[in-house]
Formats: sequence, structure tokens, C-alpha cells
Amino acid sequence: MIAKMNVVFVLGFVLMASAFATDLSANDCEINVEECSPIYSSFHSSSGRTVENDLKQYTSQLVDKSFHFLLMSSAFNKHSLDRPGFEKLYRKISDKAWEDAIDLIKYQSRRGAYGNLVQPNKAENYGKVLDVQELSSLQFALDYEKTMAKEAHAIHRKISHAHSKAGSNGGDDVYHYDPDAAHYLDEKIIEYQSGVVRDLAGYIHNLKHFTSVKHAANDLGNHLFDEYLASV
Repeated sequence: MIAKMNVVFVLGFVLMASAFATDLSANDCEINVEECSPIYSSFHSSSGRTVENDLKQYTSQLVDKSFHFLLMSSAFNKHSLDRPGFEKLYRKISDKAWEDAIDLIKYQSRRGAYGNLVQPNKAENYGKVLDVQELSSLQFALDYEKTMAKEAHAIHRKISHAHSKAGSNGGDDVYHYDPDAAHYLDEKIIEYQSGVVRDLAGYIHNLKHFTSVKHAANDLGNHLFDEYLASV
């Protein structure tokens, strides 16, 4: 009986040791008090392949998006193009992007990282969002939302367990697997994006229907649709 208990103890110790071995930073705090931090799993590592870097990039893209739609909102608040409904829609999108960026910075801080901004991967021309019409602005907004949604999906796929290519010892998991970050993206980013994409697609088809009859009726169609946007 004692021999069996010894075997169970040894096997348990080996399994626990191998589990810590998959994450080289698991017991750093016991070695050096300076290493005691909330960072764990794949959120940060010296390899550079980290969730932290992906979230920093996405946060910066959200800030970029906020300024894009803020400019679009102002473009529809000119004396020559007074569209309060479109202004309201794009201001709402801008404010939501700004709130998401702040919340994402707070999440990174909670995980032990610095929530600083970085240069977005793709440089955007802000001037093009000032030269828009009602329908084309909605098309631009839909494409923008889809691009952001695809980026969020790419990050989620990278850090989800379903995408894991880890071996039997789980060695590769320390570079990408992070269910907490995946859950955050699900609840805070991805679920909302699908609703916005659906709404914008519906707006485009409705406005196209209102303005596709005769040129003389286009202004009336745009005006009626703008009133609808102002009321929702």
C-alpha cells in the first residue's frame, strides 16, 4: 500500500512539474520578487509572438477608427450638407470605438501589460472620409466594420484552443493560447460587431431602394432616410 502511494506521489509530482515547464515564467516570482506580476499564459513572452502585441495593434486601430468616423460625422454637419441622422450614426460609431479602445487598454493593464498605442499596420488617408455622399459613406462604414471584425476574428483564432497546434506536452501553447483574452474579445468586441455589420448592410439596401427611382427623388429619399437615422 505504501509503495503504491509513493508511486502516485511521484507521478503527481512529475505531472505538476511538466505543467509548469510549459510556461517558463510560472515560478519566476518564487525566484525573484521583481518578477511577481499578473502576466501569465501567452499574454507576454520574450519570443514576441504574444497576445499583448496583437491587442496593442488592435487598440491603435480602434483609436484610428474613432477619428475616421468623427471626421465623417462632422462632414454631415456642414451648412451645405445638413444630415443630423448620418451625423448621429457616425458619431455613435466613433464614440463606441473610443470606448472600446479605453476598455481594451484597461484590460491589458489588468493582465500586467502597458496599454500604450503603436503605429497601425496600415496608414490611412483621413482626407477621403470628408468627401462622401450618403450611400457611399454607408458603404465605406460597412467595409471598415468588416475589416475590423475580420481582424478581431484573426486574433481570436490565433489564441483559441481550437486553433492550438501544441504537441502532447503543450509546448506551443505558451505562445498563443489564452482563453481569457478570447473570452474578452467574444463579449466586448466580436458580438457587437456582428450587429453593426448587419445594421449597416440593411441601411445600404434601404437607402439604395429610396434613391434609385429618379434623380429628382434622390434628395427626398436621402432626407427621409436621414430622418429615420435621427430617430433610431
